Amino acid sequence: MAEWVHYFNLAMATGGFTSALLGLAITLSVPYMKQWERRYLSLMFALLSIYIANDIVEQVTFYFLGPDFVWLARAGVFFELLFSVAIVLSFTAYLLRCANEDLRSSLLFRVAIAIYAAYIAVLVVAQFVDGIFILSFELKCVLPGPYSAALFIPPLALMVLNLAGFLRRKDKLTPRQRIAFVVCNAGPLVSTVVQAALFGVSVLVIGTSISALVMLGFIISDQINAHVRQLVETARRQAQVMALQMRPHFIYNVMSSIYYLCAQDPARAQRVTLDFTDYLRANFEAVAQEDEVPFPKELEHTQAYLAVEQTRLEDGLVVEVDCPHTAFRLPPLTLQPLVENAVKHGADPELPPLHVRITTREEAGFSVVAVEDTGPGIDDVAFRNAPASDASPESSSANPSTALANVRERLAACGGSLEIAPRMSGGTTAIIRIPSASADSASRADKKGAFP
Repeated sequence: MAEWVHYFNLAMATGGFTSALLGLAITLSVPYMKQWERRYLSLMFALLSIYIANDIVEQVTFYFLGPDFVWLARAGVFFELLFSVAIVLSFTAYLLRCANEDLRSSLLFRVAIAIYAAYIAVLVVAQFVDGIFILSFELKCVLPGPYSAALFIPPLALMVLNLAGFLRRKDKLTPRQRIAFVVCNAGPLVSTVVQAALFGVSVLVIGTSISALVMLGFIISDQINAHVRQLVETARRQAQVMALQMRPHFIYNVMSSIYYLCAQDPARAQRVTLDFTDYLRANFEAVAQEDEVPFPKELEHTQAYLAVEQTRLEDGLVVEVDCPHTAFRLPPLTLQPLVENAVKHGADPELPPLHVRITTREEAGFSVVAVEDTGPGIDDVAFRNAPASDASPESSSANPSTALANVRERLAACGGSLEIAPRMSGGTTAIIRIPSASADSASRADKKGAFP
């Protein structure tokens, strides 16, 4: 065998060992991974590292140390073969755990353990007879013996067993998990075929390591997607809580205003009742709404709320709406809480009338909604430090920072953002930015007549 092949094989093994250690480090450090999954993947990469380390020991002994260290070569071969199949067994365990099956009661895992035990017995026997494999220092490699099939049949049976187990359980796996399992099996198989065709050039180790890293990438991607879905679901539930948590004193004030208007101005009382009904309807619809809503719908909800407040506050509240750009979508209950916060903390009979201005515009890649008020302002430091996960009715109604932090979290789930800043002339400005993708989808919906 040409000497360059020895160095090539050693370089491939070293690269595979580095890849395995990298996979182990990523597994131990990456966030969002379930504890059991981290345990299994750490075990798999640890076994892979030990397997490749023994392959390197075997190569170094053959290429550089010579026959005087035959015991080291034999130990390297033994542990290399032992841990290479242990990786396949760990793959069986991981498949069963992903399918939510108990290893102790799984027939598949019991059969896999029996096959691995038979394989270990063959490895032990191979240390005392030359019929299974032979260490050749002349050729600097391991040669198969007349009974070498006894060494290949158990791993092959284990891989076939894994394939059958995967096909039977694939419906219990996520799409990315299915891809990960296919990659992790196909990589070593392709590498084995390539290695057999190249006659002496070893690519199995590096192929196995790369396949494991690709598998890890798909698994991490799946975990991140699951985490994002959980955040979106949490935000949706927070929106539902906000929709149902109407402040008791607000309802009391509205009903009292309607009561007195019934005698003083029945027509106005009817308008307020209708506005309040629209406000309640929009709140309850938001509870069932899971997707983003067209901006005109959110604006309608906000204007219904403002109409009620204007009746109650009369000249103490002045509203201006300038929204030429409406072809975009946003999460429900994002604009209305901002306006409600401005009115709740800015309207005061002892102060000048509160001016609230709602505007929209297009920026590069974003649709922008701005809510400006002339109130006393908001403590943005408190807002930034608010616990967004606290969505209880008591905390959200008492603490505006928590309610606004919930708005920010729901916007972040769709790629948007919320900024709170003081106005130059006093008061507060709240700015919502929505990515153009939401604007594009709203524009398409508008063409189909989806906007009310």
